[in-house]
Amino acid sequence: MAGSELVWQTDLEVALKQARGEGKGVLLQFHREDCAGCKKLYALTYTDEQANREMQRWFVLTRADILKDRAIRSRYSAYWTPSFYFLNASGTMLYSFNGYLNAEDFRVLLRLGKAALDLPRGRYFEVMDLMDDGLALFPQNPRAASLLFVRGMAEYLAGKERSSFRGTMREILDLYPQSLEARMWPWMDEP
Repeated sequence: MAGSELVWQTDLEVALKQARGEGKGVLLQFHREDCAGCKKLYALTYTDEQANREMQRWFVLTRADILKDRAIRSRYSAYWTPSFYFLNASGTMLYSFNGYLNAEDFRVLLRLGKAALDLPRGRYFEVMDLMDDGLALFPQNPRAASLLFVRGMAEYLAGKERSSFRGTMREILDLYPQSLEARMWPWMDEP
C-alpha cells in the first residue's frame, strides 16, 4: 500500500457495506471545493506514506462534499471542512475532529479514532498496542496525553484494576502536567 493512491468511496451506504465485509470502520471526511485546509490536507498530509498506509489499513475511506451531500451532512451535523468522522460499520459516529492536521497530528487522530471504534468491541489489547505505538512515535505530540489516557482506559477495561488506571493518571500528571487529561484526576487525594 505504500505510496499508493488513496481510494475514496463517495456513497456512504456502499462504504458501510464494505466496512462490514472487511471488519473495518469508516473514516468519513467532509470537504468542499474552495477549502484551503482541504487543499493543504491533500497536498501534504495524505501524501505522507505512513498516514496513507494507516488510513487504508484501518478504515474504508469515504469523502462527502459538505455543500452537495446535504443528507450526509445533516445525518452527522457536519458544519466544517475538512472534518473527520469515525464511524462503525453501522454508521454510528464514535469520534470526530474538525480542521486541518499535518501528517503527525493526523496519524495521532487516526489512532484515537481507531481506538474509539475498537474499545466498544472489546479489543482492549489491540487498543493498548496502538496507543503504545503512538506514544513511541509521537511522545511530544500535543495529543500524547490523550493517547496515554485511552491506553489507561483500555488497560482498566481489560483487567478492571483500579490501581493500573491510577498509575496511568499519575504518569499523565508527571509527563503532561499541562494537559487536559492531567486535570481529569478523579481521586480526592493528592497525587
